[in-house]
Amino acid sequence: MRWYVLLSILTQYVIATPLKAHQAPTDYSINGCCSCHFEDTRYMSRVCGGTSAFMTLVQNVMSSRCDIADPCRRLGRDEAPNQNEWFDFVVVGAGVAGPIIARRLSDNVWRKVLLIEAGPEEPTMTAIPGLAFNAVNTTLDWNFKTEPTSPHPTACLETNGVCTWPRGKMIAGTGGLHGMMYVRGHPEIYNRWARAGNPGWSYNELSHYFERAENPIDPMILSNKPRALKEGGPMRIQYYGHKPEFTDVLLSAASELGYKTSQLKEYSQTGFMIAPMTTENGMRLTTSRAYLRPIHNRQNLRVLTNAQVTKILISPWEQKAHGVELIDKNGQKIVVKCGKEVILTAGAIGSPHILMNSGIGPKEDLAKLGVEIYKDLPVGKNLHNHVSVAVPMSIKDVPHETMSMDAVNQYLESKTGPLASTGITQVTAFLESSYATNGIPDIQVFFDGFSSTCPKTGLPNECPNGRIVDCPTRRKIVARPTVVYAESRGDMKLRSNDPLDPPLIYPNYFTNQKDLNILLEGIKKISKLVDTPSMRKWDLRLDQDRSPLCKDYHFGTDAFWMCQIRAETGPENHQSGTCKMGPSTDASAVVDSQLRVHGIPNIRVADASVFPIVPNANPIAAIMMVAEKAADMINNDWPQN
Repeated sequence: MRWYVLLSILTQYVIATPLKAHQAPTDYSINGCCSCHFEDTRYMSRVCGGTSAFMTLVQNVMSSRCDIADPCRRLGRDEAPNQNEWFDFVVVGAGVAGPIIARRLSDNVWRKVLLIEAGPEEPTMTAIPGLAFNAVNTTLDWNFKTEPTSPHPTACLETNGVCTWPRGKMIAGTGGLHGMMYVRGHPEIYNRWARAGNPGWSYNELSHYFERAENPIDPMILSNKPRALKEGGPMRIQYYGHKPEFTDVLLSAASELGYKTSQLKEYSQTGFMIAPMTTENGMRLTTSRAYLRPIHNRQNLRVLTNAQVTKILISPWEQKAHGVELIDKNGQKIVVKCGKEVILTAGAIGSPHILMNSGIGPKEDLAKLGVEIYKDLPVGKNLHNHVSVAVPMSIKDVPHETMSMDAVNQYLESKTGPLASTGITQVTAFLESSYATNGIPDIQVFFDGFSSTCPKTGLPNECPNGRIVDCPTRRKIVARPTVVYAESRGDMKLRSNDPLDPPLIYPNYFTNQKDLNILLEGIKKISKLVDTPSMRKWDLRLDQDRSPLCKDYHFGTDAFWMCQIRAETGPENHQSGTCKMGPSTDASAVVDSQLRVHGIPNIRVADASVFPIVPNANPIAAIMMVAEKAADMINNDWPQN
């Protein structure tokens, strides 16, 4: 075991004295050292309960490595602009879409662009794929709680109808919390957007904007058409360099069931595959890393962190935005002035919340709270989300922790090995229920397993409970069938007229029975893996774990699974639709096909909230595409000269 690598780096970390932030970088891609410093958020002690000295050690070492932490290229600052300072464009939210738009708009050196983020700089540890989900439920997560369906709860019954929705609160946003899977979704979803009265939004018209973001290792993993753009975009799309043996077993089993097992894309989306990922050099590639850090010295772009925008300032006579109000890190209320446009990229919860606090939303709801009304629009309506349930399984395999001292050393030396992937989460499936339109999957399946969260010792034979001996003989894995074409619709409202109060969120899961039936079919389809020859070699079993609410049902029956679905609902965190795009004749639309708020032409929204229908896959690809298209439309409306 190569302890000397870890110890030498830790020694370097202990004795190093950070110098002034954002000095010119040395070539730390070679030696891993530099003289820069940034305010890094350390969260492992909370995640691991302060019980894992090994994980604290790993966090300290990773944060001290400048080729991982990348401190010299960070743009985020906590100092708010001067009250007399004006910006041409203010972009609110530095998650997935915000960095793309800020980069594209600031390409014109004559513009002043401000990007505002409520959370801190992107932490070092979120860059490690093997720890992809560890920041959930920390200070980097808005940790929204939903409201029970009225009059009776319909989902998340174990928690009295209240579901938890993780949403990233940092530079990179939820892009720093998710599993990095990159799938465009079926073209027909976008064609439906266009047919609903949104010219320019059909799949063929959008392909250009997908390509502007994408830099695939092989263009054929994303599309059957040759790339129209010669140069690749900022986002590297490729497969993880590491995969557990069981990933190939999953694909073999799927093949035995008659499914296609590679390159699911566009009009051929049904089957199983190892998914393309947004990863580069063994690390998570967020839009902030890909779009912002290469231009860290740009003088006309400013990134303000730890500042929560509370409302957009609107002139009642002109019906135009002229700035935003925010609360900075010190709790001070600040006004930032804007000369051209305010662009909301705060996500499907954040963007409608800001609009409603600004007086743009349902007139009756705002009036009850005493909010001054500027525009009566259905903000917060059309809320919808993918929804899932966990199907616990196990295989005959000793479940040693995948994250060991050897794995850490391998990652530090070459950014390869178990820490450079998400285990079997890199496998996904797209399936069709009996309700699906032929060829358009309405079920996606995610898999969890062969990954570590908080190992305690780092020893090669560590068991999940931290012991070194007497390990269990079976490894737990989880399949999560997910409805990705849900018809239940929810709503979002202000809780009060205090803009710092979280909103009231009503997802209304399973208010359309069809969604429940589709999920039940997904469970049955994934259960067929048990009987394949490949899985019999691993003795795959469905574990009879159950919610206490379902103890009276016979395991495996439709009634049992219906109960499980409602009791242990998995909100897949692909929330969308709350600022729906559509023509002015659409009573449910908030923004037009140029993403401008109806009636207030210099406020745009460009994130998942504008989706009329969320794509039937992980939405991050579609969000990047929306951001690229939004930047193009804004640039066209404000020519460079």
